[in-house]
Parts: sequence; C-alpha cells; structure tokens
Amino acid sequence: MADNINPNNISSSDEIDLGQLLKLVNKGFHSLGNFFLGIFIYLRKNVFKLAGLILLGIAASFGLNQIISKKLKTDVIVRPNFESKNYLYDVVDEVSANLASKNEDFFREIDISTEDLEGFKIEVVAIEDEEVKSDDSVLNEMKYLEVLQNFKDESFVIDILRSELSEKSVIDHKITFTYKDATKGPGIVQKLMSYINANEYFNGLRVVYKKNAKSRIDKNSVLIGQIDQLVDNYSKALLAEKQKSGTGVVYMEKENTLNVPSLLNLKDVLSKEIEDKQIEMAHQTGVLSILNFGKTQEVKKTFFNQTYFLIPSLLIGAFFLLSFVQYLNRKSKEIE
Repeated sequence: MADNINPNNISSSDEIDLGQLLKLVNKGFHSLGNFFLGIFIYLRKNVFKLAGLILLGIAASFGLNQIISKKLKTDVIVRPNFESKNYLYDVVDEVSANLASKNEDFFREIDISTEDLEGFKIEVVAIEDEEVKSDDSVLNEMKYLEVLQNFKDESFVIDILRSELSEKSVIDHKITFTYKDATKGPGIVQKLMSYINANEYFNGLRVVYKKNAKSRIDKNSVLIGQIDQLVDNYSKALLAEKQKSGTGVVYMEKENTLNVPSLLNLKDVLSKEIEDKQIEMAHQTGVLSILNFGKTQEVKKTFFNQTYFLIPSLLIGAFFLLSFVQYLNRKSKEIE
C-alpha cells in the first residue's frame, strides 16, 4: 500500500500549508499596520488637544513653583568618636521628634524660636564607601603585623591593635538639615550641631582619651630614645671590637649580640603609633568630628519628580484614559 501513495499529493499538501502560513503572516502584518495607522490617526485628530494639555500642565507647574517656596539644605559630614554612633542616631531622632511636635521648651534651651522652624527637618545616613586596597597596601599591612608579632607580649601592642581596629570600624555619616528660610536656616543648623556635640558623657571620655594619648606619646618617645641609645652603644662596641682585633672581623658572643633590625622595626612601630595618636587628638575635638560643614544649597529634584514633567504627564494620562473608556463604551453599544 505504501507503493500506491502519490508523491504529487504530498507536494500539493505542502504547498497548501505553506500558502496558508504566508496568508497568516500577511494578515498579521496587515493587522499590525492597521494598529499603528489607527494610533497615528488618533494622535493626528487629537494633536491640538494634547498640545493644549501640555501647555496647560506647564503653566500650572509654573504657577505652583511660584507659590511653593524652594527647599534648601545643609549637609554636615561627621565621624562619630568614642563609639558614639548609637548616640548620633538617638540624638537625631530626638531633635526630629521635637521638630515635629514644635517643643518650645526644648528649643528655648538651645536659643531657637519655634516660629523659625517652619519646614525644618533633620536626618542622618551612613556613608559606607567600600575601600579598595592595592597589593602594596595589603603587603605593608602584613609586614606591620609581623613586626607586632615579635613584640606580642608587650602591653603597648594591645593598645596599637585596639586603636587600629577602632579606626577601621568607624563609618562616616551625613547629617542633612532641610529648611525654607535661607537667612535663619544656617544659624539654626549651627546651634543644633552645637547641641548634638555637647554631650556631657562623651566629652568626659574625650578628656580621658586625650590624656591617655598624650601619655602614650610620651612613653613611646622615651622608648624610641632608649632604642636609639642601645643601637648607638652597640655600634660603638662593634667599632671598638673591630679596632681591638685589628683583622677587620669581629666575633661577638651570643649573649652580647643585639637584634638591631627588630629594634629598628620596633622604633618604626612606635613612631607610627605616635603619628596615629597625634591624628586622633586632632580629630577628636568633640563627640563628632566635623569633616565637612556644607554651605546652603537648593534641594535638587530628579527629573520625574519635577512638577514641569509630572503635571503634564498626569493630564495626558487622564486624557488617554478617558478616550479608552469612551472607546469601550462605543464597542459595548455596538455589541448590544
């Protein structure tokens, strides 16, 4: 029976299927073309209405911008000292709550009138920039730790490691003050920053930290002087032994040898700690170290938040929605 199948019938069937497929493709393109053509006709018929809505939206946006005053802000970048990060968030929440309630008693103590606080806001965010270390910096840190390993039994090593870990765990923060009055706003910001930085407990800690830093600097300076004296005496002893032998070769007994490289490395560690303590004392002038006290600037809005874009978009969207509802209403009447 397989021999009785006519090849012409198979070819004819394939041609029919291909022809139907081409018709469907042409029909799809025709429908798509009609769809875009319909959109073009719709826009052409309503171009004046759409242009009028855009102009109306721009005019309304301009009017609102004239009525609504622009917002201003001051950014203050700070670094919490003495593990005061939690205090920073708490005191900002405290000020924010008093701003919301317009607590006259609270602001009277800071010499601020609640009448000047219209539109005033405060917020704080952490600035977490990921540090990218080079191969050289990593290698230097490893060498630094190796030197400290040689003197791990010394008490000053613990202080150095504690200071290094504390420095790396501190994250800078940005306090943003938002207000409307360009003349009174900056003065209020100054007073609020003074209040935030006037915590009695942490200022007491600052005095202790400063005293300890000075003590450590003095002790390290004495140790550096002793190391210099030891190395100098050892050099003189070597020179004397060399002159005594007359051969230019010096043989020292084991108990008389001095590990000069380790002492010089220790001197570098002590010098670095002195530098770090001096930097700490320069930074820790308050509960918060103010890294940058910004100037007054206008709050910039993103493009999609601007009224010049938002209001015309809302009007055009409402027009399209109304046209779609009218279209559905006409179709429903045709079906009925």
